[in-house]
Amino acid sequence: MAGIWRLRALAGVLVLVAGLGCNPLTLPFFLMFGVDSKVEPEFKLAKPDREVTVLILAYTAPDVQTDQVGVDRQLCVAFSRMLEERCLYNKERVKIVPVHKVQKFKGDHPGWKSMGVAEIGRYFEADYVLDMEIVSLSLYEPGSHKTLYKGYCKVDVAALDMSKPHEGPAWHQRLSVQYPTSRGPIPVADDNNTENFRDMFISRIATDLCWKFTSHLSNETYRCD
Repeated sequence: MAGIWRLRALAGVLVLVAGLGCNPLTLPFFLMFGVDSKVEPEFKLAKPDREVTVLILAYTAPDVQTDQVGVDRQLCVAFSRMLEERCLYNKERVKIVPVHKVQKFKGDHPGWKSMGVAEIGRYFEADYVLDMEIVSLSLYEPGSHKTLYKGYCKVDVAALDMSKPHEGPAWHQRLSVQYPTSRGPIPVADDNNTENFRDMFISRIATDLCWKFTSHLSNETYRCD
């Protein structure tokens, strides 16, 4: 009898997962089943003895050709929210500079890209600056004439430690993301649901970025796309 109830409980969780989608930060599955094995990040932002302030600068490279206007801001919003939620879950005192303040700064300083990252970090009194340049981004499978969705993105990410900015980035990586990965390209529907696909792709990029800076449960490394 106990086995039957466990199977019913598992079935109920799977139904819930299907309804919520594949964003691992929103899934209750791991909490319900008590999985606590964690994968440590490559560059941990949190400090054990104090709160740290993190500034996220996201922008597209000058030569990027994409019709996805505003994708840098969308990625910044998704990543900021996800990183904040994950750090809170991990009981890490990490404060993210609000995106609207960063956007206002950019609007008030049209030549902000010519400013040094350290100078912008000092303006916001940040402990770390995450400098993210979108090098390339596409929503379509090459050669499909926009009939198949397949997300491709490359982002240069550098973390500058504001306590020693003269040493350059404390961590740097070019992140390559494809979506989906566990199945083939997705046919473009008659309703041309580009916005929905872009939202899912941005969520995947933000998730991969988040895992670079704070820990995640080992079972979350699965791909459910």
